[in-house]
Amino acid sequence: MIQSIFNNSSMLMFTGNLNSALFGMYKSLEKLSSGMKINSAVDGPAQLMISEKFRTQIATLNQQIENTSMQIGKYNTASSTLSEMRSQLTEIRTLAIGAANEGGNSEAAQKAYADSASLVESNFNVTLNKAVYNGAVLFDGSKGSLASLNDLSGVDLTTADAANASIVIIDSKIAEIDAVVVDVGATQKNELESSIATMKISRENLIAAESSLRAVDFAREFSSFLAEQFRVDVGSAMLAHFRITSRTVLSLFGNK
Repeated sequence: MIQSIFNNSSMLMFTGNLNSALFGMYKSLEKLSSGMKINSAVDGPAQLMISEKFRTQIATLNQQIENTSMQIGKYNTASSTLSEMRSQLTEIRTLAIGAANEGGNSEAAQKAYADSASLVESNFNVTLNKAVYNGAVLFDGSKGSLASLNDLSGVDLTTADAANASIVIIDSKIAEIDAVVVDVGATQKNELESSIATMKISRENLIAAESSLRAVDFAREFSSFLAEQFRVDVGSAMLAHFRITSRTVLSLFGNK
């Protein structure tokens, strides 16, 4: 091999190979430490662009899932409130049936039925008007509410005839509440919960797709790192050999 004191082509070649091996080793180390095979555009411009689009879609789905979860919370609150109101109506209807027992109630018993019904009616209306979720009233018919329900009124159990008339009023309110229960439950199950399940599946698929583009194969990358490290070791040894050889040649001239 021809050697020149002005230009040692072999050393230049080994230096270039060593730099290439060092670059490869550091890139492998970067991927291993970050857990991603694409850390910048230079690692794969097209893959990076696709990956970023996936991440945008994933972030959008995350927010949509959060929004839908809040909506489900709203419907859960509404369902619990409706269940409580339905129980109150059952209670007041039971009282009305007792008060409608013509000739079977004493004056004191009739008054007790009436007083109890008045209390339950008041509690029903308080429950209805205090049904709020995140600052939004649930049943006043306004924008964002889930239904339009009015207070229970006209219940009178002071006499048997009034009690019978009140049963009609109570039954009408029960039917109204039951219709809202069905609507709220159907919307929650068929729209909100179905939608959130679909979005979660889409998110999982996008995460898997993004991971396949960006996540590093640790076994493969570690093998690549070891290979580059071996090249660095060999290149360093060869450069050291050439430096020793060069110094030996120069020392001969010095001895002259």
